[in-house]
Amino acid sequence: SFLKMAAQLLIVAVVLLFASCCPSCTHALLAPAKPNIVHMVFDDFRPDLPFYGQPAVKAPNMAALANKSLVFARAYCQQAVCSPSRNSFMTGRRPNTTLTWNFFNHFREAQCKTSNHMKYSGDVLASYSGQDPQQTGGVGGCCTSCTGNENCKGWSYEGRTCSLLASVNSKTPCNGTCVSGEPGFVPTWTSIPEQFRKNGYLTLGVGKLFHDGGGGCTFPSPGCGPGTPPNADPLSWTNCTAQYPDFSQYPTFVNSYAQNKAYLCPAGQGTCPKTNKTTNKNASDITDNTRFDSTDTSTAYCVEDIPEDGSGANPPLLDYPVYLDARNKLDYAKKELDSKGTPFFLGVGIKRPHLVWRVPKAYYEQYNNTEILLPRMKILDDSVNAIAWTSFFTQRPNESLQDSDILLLRRHYYSAISWADYVAGRVFDKIEELGLSESTVILVHADHGWHLGEYNMWEKRTLWDFGTRVPFFMHVPWASNSHGRRTNALVELIDVFPTLLAIAGLSHPEKDTYPLEGVSFDYLLNDPDHPGPRDYALSTYPRCPPPGGPIYDDHCIHTIERTDFAYMGYSIRTADYRYTEWLPWNGSTLTADWDKPFAIELYNHTSDSSVEWDRDDDYEDVNQYKDAPQSLLNSLKSLLKKAAGESN
Repeated sequence: SFLKMAAQLLIVAVVLLFASCCPSCTHALLAPAKPNIVHMVFDDFRPDLPFYGQPAVKAPNMAALANKSLVFARAYCQQAVCSPSRNSFMTGRRPNTTLTWNFFNHFREAQCKTSNHMKYSGDVLASYSGQDPQQTGGVGGCCTSCTGNENCKGWSYEGRTCSLLASVNSKTPCNGTCVSGEPGFVPTWTSIPEQFRKNGYLTLGVGKLFHDGGGGCTFPSPGCGPGTPPNADPLSWTNCTAQYPDFSQYPTFVNSYAQNKAYLCPAGQGTCPKTNKTTNKNASDITDNTRFDSTDTSTAYCVEDIPEDGSGANPPLLDYPVYLDARNKLDYAKKELDSKGTPFFLGVGIKRPHLVWRVPKAYYEQYNNTEILLPRMKILDDSVNAIAWTSFFTQRPNESLQDSDILLLRRHYYSAISWADYVAGRVFDKIEELGLSESTVILVHADHGWHLGEYNMWEKRTLWDFGTRVPFFMHVPWASNSHGRRTNALVELIDVFPTLLAIAGLSHPEKDTYPLEGVSFDYLLNDPDHPGPRDYALSTYPRCPPPGGPIYDDHCIHTIERTDFAYMGYSIRTADYRYTEWLPWNGSTLTADWDKPFAIELYNHTSDSSVEWDRDDDYEDVNQYKDAPQSLLNSLKSLLKKAAGESN
């Protein structure tokens, strides 16, 4: 007993000595065995924030969290458009593995051996049609429907009609979108929240996480939505899905966390009223009341004379029910934590600053044009092949809007960021109010970036930094070395999955068909100056110019099957360069032809500090491919092929 008492006194003495040398260290937090996780995802959000060198933008809630977080200066998505990016990072696999490059495929679909431009005929079990692939799931949906029917021996998708066959009696060549195949298999996948659910977590979600609406079609299921696992992937959540496609269902949808009330993300709500002006893409005629988008159904931006909290709008502002629901779910999660000891994972999808830029008036009035910067490169340089560009809002890459119009649109975009910041702040505040701040990891990032007039682009859908680079910061309460720090390490969004697992002390999914392709960067929390896990960040994007049309007139993600893509762009961002190849696409094998590049781009980032991020058009302006040393080009091509999973 004497030895035991002496040992205890020695421990006390050591602690007191340590405290005298480092008083603040005695307050250091210990990591909980199973930390809570809040995974917050924004939409169409480039890193225009004060802590990314853009002081004009007002985002006090995110700035406050960033001050006690690790901020990643070089974080990149794997495809700069919503659903493919989300299918990628929510599973930790690249689009080449999820086979999701558009809005009507998703990772839960079956995978079949297919024959492109071949029609199978035989005894028809069933058939269904839709006006576009987003209603039917396209080729992927047809494959899945056959795979799930034990009597189906083959299938054919032609003219947006899927036919399931009890027998295959003939195979004949066909033109256009015409794909047939045999029953395939459904890969085993585990999403981020699903892995936490399997490890004893309460998993809840709200807002746009996988994508809008109810999710991917599989015949004969009704009420399907585009590009998402069915009903926002019920396998991911503990007791209900995160979204529903029909806004009318929300007030009566019963759930256990809101006392029979539901405030869930109303997909498709939130358009601005149509004005008395018709579509006008002449920049000189654009005013605050002019709609400025590619259809004739609504205005792309407007302000509402309602309170700052977003209440009182009809229909509700898109992210108003999101923060209400998130706060309700945090209340429920806290009760479960206190009563059962169950940790929680909460996914929060905030859709702004995605169009429509509809916000309370106060956020618009925070800005004036004198503090907003103009892009340096307002048109596409002649050295860059126009395949790199896409048409949205504006019609040609070599014509720019007037400065006043660029400033107007940027002001509305920044207003949407400020409204989104308020929404995020309501969630952050609730975490604090419930006493969860010391046990909860908060990860914030976007699904991809957005162009604000650079190269006359008002879009994502590119392979430049403006399209692929995202705001990304992580608050881990007990990782004090990371608080208020910044890292220049290259990371990809697919790295989120393994990193969250590492922080929570959980293993990777064991029985999935495809292993995680991301790598954990959790050690950066202790050593932000470490170069990080990657030499590059890889992004990809398809192109489908119409016959006889301009190479940049691209509409792949909405209507074109992956079997009918014309080109696939692959791009790597290293510490010093961006290197891109646009390659012919083989729709039968779903692979690119690396021997016949259609266009190549090279940009020099060697002097880029990644501090004033929105000046990336200082670096990605003139294509330097033709003047670059062959040894550099060979090295970058080799690295690109390695990144894309191709052999050298």
